[in-house]
Amino acid sequence: MDMVIIAGFLGSGKTTLILNSIGRISERAGKRIAIIVNDFGNIGIDGKVMEKYGLKVQELPRGCICCTLGPNFLETVRMIHDKMNPDLIVVEPSGIADPDSILATMEHYRGPPLGSIKTVVVLDAVRFPILIQAMKNPLHLQLRVADILLLTKSDEVDETRLRMMEEYARPFVGDKPIIPVSSVNGTNVDKFVETLVGQ
Repeated sequence: MDMVIIAGFLGSGKTTLILNSIGRISERAGKRIAIIVNDFGNIGIDGKVMEKYGLKVQELPRGCICCTLGPNFLETVRMIHDKMNPDLIVVEPSGIADPDSILATMEHYRGPPLGSIKTVVVLDAVRFPILIQAMKNPLHLQLRVADILLLTKSDEVDETRLRMMEEYARPFVGDKPIIPVSSVNGTNVDKFVETLVGQ
């Protein structure tokens, strides 16, 4: 069982990305997928939307995966493995979660051995100038652990903004893929799926 953590600040487009890519990931990789949602802001809404699409969702509605829910998160991962036995677990933490803390929590996992754990960081291209001012340190923490960086809402900004974002992020992510995507019009969603499945 592999795990993918899809992290990013509130409103960055994590849920929309998951809804638009999860079916393609399942098709391309032939994987059965379960999703763990920790929706800090609007409890229950994301889970209900995902269930409408036929995806199995385990919600963690109290607090943040990386802090108060550490032990419960591990228990949830083990329960999903035992009851659903998926090939892949997708974790959508709250917008304030530090994915590195989730990775640290997973070091204490005592269930059946996991395969790979990858971190996808979703960065909002529209709000980027605000984020680097107001959320600089949390943003840097997210970028440092990204296996793939997605610049979301790329259809709402110009090429200059996207280039500026890549130049800003490159020192943190090194040679890891940086992909501009738009979940609304589908730009590069397939490229993201191919990158994720092929890694």
